[in-house]
Amino acid sequence: MQYQVHTLFNGIFNILFKSVPPIANIPCFAFLLTAENGELILVDTGFNPEFIPGLHTSFEQGPEHKLPAAIASLGYQPGDIDTVIMTHLHWDHTGGMQDFSSARFYIQADEFRGLFQLNPNEETYFNPNHWLDLLPQFELVEGDIELRPGLKLIRTGGHTKGHQIVEVNTADGPILLAGDAPFNYDLLWKMIPAEGWKLYREGPGSRFYWDESIAPIIAAWMDEKQISGPVRNDAVPWKDFKGMGKRFYTIHDPRLLQNKIS
Repeated sequence: MQYQVHTLFNGIFNILFKSVPPIANIPCFAFLLTAENGELILVDTGFNPEFIPGLHTSFEQGPEHKLPAAIASLGYQPGDIDTVIMTHLHWDHTGGMQDFSSARFYIQADEFRGLFQLNPNEETYFNPNHWLDLLPQFELVEGDIELRPGLKLIRTGGHTKGHQIVEVNTADGPILLAGDAPFNYDLLWKMIPAEGWKLYREGPGSRFYWDESIAPIIAAWMDEKQISGPVRNDAVPWKDFKGMGKRFYTIHDPRLLQNKIS
């Protein structure tokens, strides 16, 4: 099976903390895969400008950059998509999940296990309100699988505990939709001192931390799905995938501003 990969430009965001270099002009994308048999599969769902954690944030996102409009420009509608692959659950990948409320969401089970191994400030990387009511529609994956002929999910870990990449067979050969696999922000966030995080949590950043009711809801669902416990798999170094010789694109890849996979 071969797929055509369509890039969906979702906008640009900027984040500024006083103690760290600015995170500026970050483009954000999702990918729509169209299969030879007509099936539509979405990879990630972009960001919602109502939730951009940071002290000073800004964004550029026109109406045409919201995923329903971007998909409509290709002749489809969100309701046509019944399979969504989530590389991971960071806020800039989950912002549009509610637009696909009839779909099934494929994600590594380790992504949920990892939510219970976060340091307190890592909570701000995730917004469970994007997907909490969609938990019954998650399809949990353990490790590498062939989801469809010509479409593989490969667990990498690293960026998050359950991060996964997507290998897609196209007419021009396989490509890797790499999510955020190459990126590690640990050092960046360590630049913010404990007192800075305290002031952030008690002040302008308070809304980016989880309500105390959220973790018990997730834990109860995990118990029901029998996936509770520690993360089961070690991270795989990104260089192992980069050295495979396949073309790869991250979700923030500036090359995609040309609006094509090449």
